[in-house]
Parts: sequence; C-alpha cells; structure tokens
Amino acid sequence: MDKNGNKFESMFSSLRYNNFRLLWTGAIISSTGDFLEIVALNWLVYELTGSALYLGLFNLARSLPILFFTLIAGAMADKYERRKLMVYSQGAAMVLSGILASLAFSGKLDIFFILTIGVLQGVANSFNLPIRQSLISELVPREMIVNAVALNGASLTLTLVLGPALGGLVVGTLGIKYALLLNTISFIAVIWALFAMEIPKHVNKHEKTITQSLKEAAAYIYNHKVILPVVLFSFLMVAIGLPYTTLLPVFAKDYFHLSAAGYGYLFSIAGIGALLGSLFSGIRSKEKVKKAMIFSFVGFGLLLVVFGTAAIFLSGYTILFAMLLVMIGFTFSTFNATNNTILQLMVDDAYRGRVLSTLFLGFGLTSLGSFVIGWIAEVFSAPVAYIAIGSSLLLLSIFLVYFTREHKMH
Repeated sequence: MDKNGNKFESMFSSLRYNNFRLLWTGAIISSTGDFLEIVALNWLVYELTGSALYLGLFNLARSLPILFFTLIAGAMADKYERRKLMVYSQGAAMVLSGILASLAFSGKLDIFFILTIGVLQGVANSFNLPIRQSLISELVPREMIVNAVALNGASLTLTLVLGPALGGLVVGTLGIKYALLLNTISFIAVIWALFAMEIPKHVNKHEKTITQSLKEAAAYIYNHKVILPVVLFSFLMVAIGLPYTTLLPVFAKDYFHLSAAGYGYLFSIAGIGALLGSLFSGIRSKEKVKKAMIFSFVGFGLLLVVFGTAAIFLSGYTILFAMLLVMIGFTFSTFNATNNTILQLMVDDAYRGRVLSTLFLGFGLTSLGSFVIGWIAEVFSAPVAYIAIGSSLLLLSIFLVYFTREHKMH
C-alpha cells in the first residue's frame, strides 16, 4: 500500500514547487480553451463551406506557421527572459481569440477572417510551444525536470479530453460565439500564473550564433544512427497520422449523423485513449520501449484502415467507432511517449534542448497533412482518406522495423 502510494506521489512530485504548479494549472485552463475553440471553429468552417478541403485549409492556416517560426522561438528562448516572452505570446493569442469572438457576436465572422486569424494564431503558438517547454527548467530543480516534462505532456493530453467535450457541449447549447468567448477568457489563467511566479530575472547568454548552433545540432542528429530515424519517424507520424482529427467533423455529421456536441464527444473519446496511452507509457520498462514504439506505429496505421473501411459498410454502429477512436488515441499517444523516451535516453546532455526542440517542427508538418487529407476526402471520401493515410503508415512501418533491427535500438 505504501509502495503504491509512494509511486502515486512521485508521479506528481514536481507539483510541490509553486512556480511549476502555477504554470501547470494555468496551462490546463488555457489549453482546454484552445481545444474548445478548435472544436467550435472546425464545426463552423464545415457549416459555412460544407467542404472537407476547407477543413484541411483551416488546419493548414493554424499549423503551417509553426514550421517557420519554432526554431526562431527556441533561439529567442535561449537569449531572452522566457517568462516575459511567454506573456507576450499568450497575450497576443488572447487578443486574436478576442477578435474572433467579437466578429462572431457581431455576425461578421466568415471563412476569410477565420483563415486570416488562424495564420496569426499559428505564429503565436509557434513561440508558445518551445518557450513553455524551456521555461520548465527554471521552475523546478534539475532532478525534477524529467517528471515536470512528463506532467507537462500529461496536462496537454488531459485538455485533449476536456476541451473537445466542453467545446461540443457549449457549441451545441450556447453557440459558437460563446465558445470563442470562453477561450478568450481562459488566457487570463496562464497570464496571471506567469505574473504570480517568483523566479529571478535573467538573460541566458551563449557564445555561438543561432546559425552555428542549429548547424551543430543538425550534424549531430544526422550522424546519429538511432536519433536520426527516431526523429524522422516522429515527423512522419505527426505529419501523416495526426491530421486524422481534421475529418472528425465530416464523420460526425455525414456518416454518424451527430450534432456539434456529438462531434466534441468523438474528439474527447480519442483523447481518452491518448490519456490512457500516456499513463501506460509511464509504467513501461525501458526494455519494452522499442517494441512499444513499433507496435503502436503499426497499430495506429492498421486502426485507421479499419475505421475507414467500417465507415463505408457499418456507419450505423456508432459504438464501434467510439471503441476504434479510443484505440487510435491510445496507439498515437503510446508512439509519441515511447519516441520521446528513446530520445531522452539516447541524446547527449549538450544537445538535449536542440534535439528535443526539433520535434515541435512536426506540428508544422501536420498542417500539410491536414491539407492533403482534406483534399483526398473532397475528391474521394473521408473513409478513403483514412484508408489512404493508414496504408501509408503501414508501408512506412517496414522501414521503421528495418532501422530498429539494423542499429539494435535498445
């Protein structure tokens, strides 16, 4: 009993530190608002256009800026005060969300404004992601960093469950404009938390230029026989696999005949699977990490093929698709967790920050995948799009197995 209690306490040990607790709590509230807004805007885009292609274009607008600005943000996080940078990025995101809410209440929110503000929100998120990750090292002692990073990831998974469910409920009862307003208000929590922290103001100094530092990290990754394939397959999983969420409004409305609330619940069901995947990954032994990464990559692709095929022939059995979404979320989260674990175990401390920051580029690649999957669904159908991306991942898994066997990735 005591042993289990100690394990439970150690799982949340970094929350003993007030600064990290403030960031963690504020981030949960703000991230829940972000997912609430994503659900509302995805539903609105599909209602306005009736086009899966526009759904892909909207997600492209939100995600593509990450591809161009994340490395710049990471370099700035090493040079300027991180807390202040995060206040600026969150403040900008709050203003943009407020503009969306104002346009919705005035009845002037159309697809042009949604796409334009989506691009600007993508820029703000490009700075928020790496800055938030790098700020963690200032909020807890060095021996608590691994635990704090894990809890930071768990908080995002938790909001993936709460945000869409709340978003579907708010959109279905109060309307899209109130969902956007709630997201605007949610930013107050994280901004207040940043001001409430008690950390010394300092500027990190580094001798090498940004260009030299990035070239050095690129050479290290390229010449490492384990890290290179792990990073590449992380990119592929995020770019090809994660965009599956883009078509959930299409399945909810056209195949399962659900309302906005039902769509939100579908999104949350996948989030529940992702949360379970994160929890199970946390208790997995190091020896089983490689196998878990391979099986989750293969399983995710296979489940997408099954989901797409079932949607063609068995669309009336909604419970079946709920079960499949739990497993899809579970395998995707398991792959990400094990992928990150391998990097944490293999990378040298001198390169840790730069190597891990490259994973944020994957979110920018998601935008391209969202656009492609939207195009496939528009030309053929949403089930065909799922079958196509699932089959692509299954083919790529052959190379993943080859790399792990060839280089004995333990």
